[in-house]
Amino acid sequence: NISNPGETDLVASVSFMSADPIEQQAVVVKPRSRAQVEFLRGRTVGVVVPQVELVGTTGTVEQQLEFPGGDVTSQCAPDTSVTWHFADGFTAEGSTERIVITNPYPDAAVVNMTYTTKEGSRNPANLQGLIVAPRSAKSLSMADLGARDEARLAVSVTATTGRVVASRIQHYIGLGRLGYSTTIGTSRPLAQWWFTSGRTGSTVEELLIAYNPGGETSKVQVTFFGEGITNGLPIDENNVAATPTQEIDVPAGSIVAINTAEVADLPKGDHAMVVSSLNNVGLVVEHVLSQRTGGSSFTAITNGLADGLVSGTWRLPSGLIGGALNAVTILNTTADTGTFTVSAYGPGGKVAIPGLENLPIGPASVASLNVPPDAPVGEVVIESTVPVAVQRRMARNHGLVGFTIVGGLPVRPAQ
Repeated sequence: NISNPGETDLVASVSFMSADPIEQQAVVVKPRSRAQVEFLRGRTVGVVVPQVELVGTTGTVEQQLEFPGGDVTSQCAPDTSVTWHFADGFTAEGSTERIVITNPYPDAAVVNMTYTTKEGSRNPANLQGLIVAPRSAKSLSMADLGARDEARLAVSVTATTGRVVASRIQHYIGLGRLGYSTTIGTSRPLAQWWFTSGRTGSTVEELLIAYNPGGETSKVQVTFFGEGITNGLPIDENNVAATPTQEIDVPAGSIVAINTAEVADLPKGDHAMVVSSLNNVGLVVEHVLSQRTGGSSFTAITNGLADGLVSGTWRLPSGLIGGALNAVTILNTTADTGTFTVSAYGPGGKVAIPGLENLPIGPASVASLNVPPDAPVGEVVIESTVPVAVQRRMARNHGLVGFTIVGGLPVRPAQ
């Protein structure tokens, strides 16, 4: 999905990279509209990675993948990097995981891969010095590379020549997980990660998977936000609600799974979370939510929102589905009361969605939004008077239960 909220045509140059020669297509997106580009281009096997370059006015891009195991909306990488990390790999009981490395440049890239399991880190010789041809994508099966039947599997990709983009494709079919996910990697470890779409309950397993690719132990604290939860704010002094936190060490080069069901005093239901390194040693954190419902089950995976990207304005390029319940969760990351408005773009420009205007949001609190049935279908923008973090729950379609989780796109203030 390429969205153009502006008043003039948006020109996009789309490249399609795979193991075959690169293909390219020019796309013109009319003002205040959205264009969809089919990037598999008739292929039924293999991997195709699109690269979108926007010319002229500002636009936003998201990737949507339709799959019988559940549709997935995922973010794009804004740039290449020499390092990429993935905290939550999974190949247990026949589940599959592929790492896709894309080189958009005219010269070959050389990369090394390492992976970490419960038994420790591994640096197989066959994963060192991998060559990624110019303007191509290389897909690697973790099971075929020796990481078969692993319930904990972190991966790091390091380019020794050039810069690349790394993403992960997973199909879950065992050990309590069911579904499909595509996730862009994390280009560097950070000391704080936000999540707004957490959930606990009798039919839910919720994990925060923390991966420390560095050389020093990270001392981690998880703090929760939501109904019945306080966080030491002055307004909470006379409140008897829970104040749950969890502290844990994540040793250098290891993976630690934090099961939120084991956090004392955490109320059942929906919540938001922030994972912080108390000693400022960066790590990579992913959120894994598996739930049994409607005679079936589903698993939703998402990266955290980086602390430096909390913002007063967020864009949702793929829009929202009218009538969707609990479709957007918004966390006020400050100790101040604020308000927010949800608008959508259509032929007449940006219009506030009725019932979602100037809504209050308290300090360190979470707002969960139901979408009105008659909401416009264009790109959505959320504007808040305080910095917030935003994630969405997206339908899996195909008659499947549950949802996937994906972050919004933060807008940085003009410099």
